[in-house]
Amino acid sequence: MPTNKPTTHPMRFHHILLSLACCCAIVACEDTITTIGSSLDASSITITVDSTFTQASGQSVFTDSIIGRTTDPLLGNLSLQNYGTLGTGFLTQFMPTLNIDTAGVTAETLDSLILFLNYYNTDLLGDSLAPMVINIYRLDQTLSSPLYTNIDPNEYYNPDNLLASQAFGSSQEGYIDSSDEERPYKRISVKLPIELGREIFNEYKQNPDIFASPYSFATFFPGVYMDISYGNGRVINIKGVFMTMFYRSIDEEGESENLEYTYMGVTPEVRSINHFTLTPDATLQQNVNDGKIYVQSPIGYMPALHFPTGEIIARYREALDATDGHKIQNILNSLSFVIPAITDATGVLDPPSYLLFIRRSQVTEFFAEKKLPDNVNSFYAAYDKDTQSYKFSNLSPYILNVMDNGGATPDDEDIILFPVQVTSETTSTYYNTTTEITSITPYCALPSIVELDIANSKITINYTSMNSI
Repeated sequence: MPTNKPTTHPMRFHHILLSLACCCAIVACEDTITTIGSSLDASSITITVDSTFTQASGQSVFTDSIIGRTTDPLLGNLSLQNYGTLGTGFLTQFMPTLNIDTAGVTAETLDSLILFLNYYNTDLLGDSLAPMVINIYRLDQTLSSPLYTNIDPNEYYNPDNLLASQAFGSSQEGYIDSSDEERPYKRISVKLPIELGREIFNEYKQNPDIFASPYSFATFFPGVYMDISYGNGRVINIKGVFMTMFYRSIDEEGESENLEYTYMGVTPEVRSINHFTLTPDATLQQNVNDGKIYVQSPIGYMPALHFPTGEIIARYREALDATDGHKIQNILNSLSFVIPAITDATGVLDPPSYLLFIRRSQVTEFFAEKKLPDNVNSFYAAYDKDTQSYKFSNLSPYILNVMDNGGATPDDEDIILFPVQVTSETTSTYYNTTTEITSITPYCALPSIVELDIANSKITINYTSMNSI
C-alpha cells in the first residue's frame, strides 16, 4: 500500500537533510563506508543502525465509542468466545431524488415502497442461516452532529413509529443469489407502508424544493433507525441502502405500465451512524487484566502505548554530541517500529487491516476533521500476513518534529494504535500510475481482534554521521 508523501518542515542544523543521505541509504546496512565517490573522504562517514532501545510498553484501554459517519451500516448480533457480544444498529438520514416521476402517476397508482439493503458474501460474518428480524423505525427528529457510536437511539425515535418488521435469512425470499451476474450481491428487502410512499409523493408535488438537499429533506423525513430485534450469530456490513417505489403509470389512452423509481438512498453527504454495544468476553477481560494488549474493532480494547520518544531523541543526541576531536554532523535516515501480532484466539476473526499511529490526545480531532496521515504526527501501517506483524517503516519525521518543538513531552510518548479503514484512489496516465489516500476512518466493516506482542516489538534507528575534518 503506497504511503503519503511526508510533509517537509524546517530542521535545525544538526539534521539538515543533505543530498549525501540519499547515497548513504544505499548502504544503510553497513557500519562503515569505504568508498563513496572521488570527492569525499570516506573515512569521515559512518552509517549507524541502532535497535538497543527500551521497548515500547502499554496497556489495553477500553473504547466504548468512536466518532464518524458511515454509509456502510453494520447490522446484527454476534457472540464469540475470546471476543465478546456485539450488538449493532443504524441511524441514518437520506439523500432524496431531485425528480419524482409524476406523469400519469397518482398517489393511488403507487403500489409498494421497498427498503433494500445490499451486501456481498464477503461482508457477512457468522451463521448465514440464523434467522433474524430487522425492525425499521421512523425518526422523529434530525440527527445532531458530531455523531458517536454510543448514540442513544431513544433520543431520536418513538417505538410507536415502527415502519416495518421483517424476518430474513439466506434461504428467505428477498435475497438475490450471488451467482447472478447482473446483481453479484445479496439483498434484504423490507416492505414499508405504502402510506409513507404516498406521503413522499404528495410532498414532492406540493414542495419540490424540499428535495433539493438532504438537509431540507430531513426536516420533512428525518430518517430511520434500524435494529435487530430477534436473532444472534451474524453481523452484516451493508453496502447499499435505498428506498424504491414500485408504481403504475397510466397514459392518455388508459394503458398502464409497471415502473420503479428510487426515491432516496444513503450517501456520504448525509448523517448516518452505527449504534454499537459490546460486552467483552470474560476470558478476554482476564487476559487484559494480566497485561495482554489487544486491538479490537469496531469498539473495544485498543493499545495505549508508552512510546520511548524521549529515549530515542537522547540516543540520537548522544551520537550528535560525541567527539573524537572532530565536529560531528548527523543525518537521521529512518526509524522503524515493528510489532508482532499473535494469531486470533477466536479462530474466525481477522486482524484489523491497518493501524493508525497517533498521539492519544489527537484521536478525536483527527477523525472529527476527517484528516489524513501527514507522516509527521500520524502514520498508518498495514497488517503483513506473511510476517504476522505491523511495520511503521519510517517514524523519523515524528522524532525530528518533536525535537524541533523543544523535545519530548508526556503527550509525545502517549500513543494509541487505532484500527482504521484506508480508502484510496488510483489514477493512471500515459506516463505513470499514482495512488492517493482519500480517507482514513475508524474500522467498522466487520468485527476484528488481534493480540499485539509489544514486549517483542522492535524500534530501529538508522542515521548517518559525518566528521568535519
